[in-house]
Amino acid sequence: MATNPHSIQLIDVRSQQEFGAGHIPSSTNMTVDQLEANINSFTDDKPIIFICSTGARSGEAFYMFMDMRPDLENVHYIDAEVSYSPDGSFTIE
Repeated sequence: MATNPHSIQLIDVRSQQEFGAGHIPSSTNMTVDQLEANINSFTDDKPIIFICSTGARSGEAFYMFMDMRPDLENVHYIDAEVSYSPDGSFTIE
């Protein structure tokens, strides 16, 4: 991600307000509900990675995605504490 951020589909599943306060610049904001409504639009062109701030919502998105789209195999989530800054910087612990 650091050297080629567009090589993955990074989906930030936090709320629009959280995303607006700080996010990874290459990420797309899509809550779990929005993800479910648009689940058929995803392809396996690139790995799909779900992220939030604690791993809870990204895990929920991942398992829902696995139930609804088992045909896509390169899907992951980040199970970690993530802090975001308005300048686009972030830390993953």
